Amino acid sequence: MSFAKWASMLLIVLCNLGVVAAAHTHSTSATADLRDRIAEQRVAEEAAVAQAAAQILVRYEERFAERKAAARAAALAALPGDPKQGSMTFMVCGACHGLKAEGKRAFNTPRLSSQAPWYLRGQLMKFRAGVRGAHPQDLTGMQMAPMAKMLATEEKVDDVVAYIASLDPGVPADAGEGDIAAGQEHYTICATCHGRAGEGLEQQKGPMLSGQHAWYLVRQLKYFREGLRGYHEADAEGKLMVPMAQMLQDDRAIDDLVAYIHSLGE
Repeated sequence: MSFAKWASMLLIVLCNLGVVAAAHTHSTSATADLRDRIAEQRVAEEAAVAQAAAQILVRYEERFAERKAAARAAALAALPGDPKQGSMTFMVCGACHGLKAEGKRAFNTPRLSSQAPWYLRGQLMKFRAGVRGAHPQDLTGMQMAPMAKMLATEEKVDDVVAYIASLDPGVPADAGEGDIAAGQEHYTICATCHGRAGEGLEQQKGPMLSGQHAWYLVRQLKYFREGLRGYHEADAEGKLMVPMAQMLQDDRAIDDLVAYIHSLGE
């Protein structure tokens, strides 16, 4: 074979290789472009889904808030008292309990604005009758008894309860320092009367616990454990709490339980 013919054949082979290489390069580039477009489309679709989900969540929260507000308004309307009359009476109460019934640690007064009206009414009636605050060592209860007696009629009691129920619960309750996990174990038996979420069960005469200040719950549990609350013979619900509180054998157990209760309101 002559050199010229050999060179010609080599040139043809090299040209063919160039075409193949160019085609391969073009194919690789096209594949990369397609992959990029698919990735961009996926990102866009995920963003659209996330945006739609966020809009649905916002609408759900708005509707939930509307229904909650409507239910609260209906519940307030069903109360026998007059909140306008109660607001004037509460001016005296606000000195110790706070103008928004938020409770004040300096005065050892509980938060009232998050409590159920039926329970508030029941406790005020007990204070008026001398059933609560009866033990000579229950100093805070003894302070409250004469204040409740200033509500000369049941209508006055209903008015102040209606006003308290109209108040926004406001700022979160003060937290405790116990072990939440340990407290959850203690709370198992409490849930029977107070509800799994500490929401209170009227049929069981168990008040709402979530939303109450930790320091107040700690003190009341100690009062029950020591027999300072549930002391009067007519305080049937209080007497039921005494053996329950005595199951908490030390202060640590009380702190743990209260820490868990506080977590229910978060």
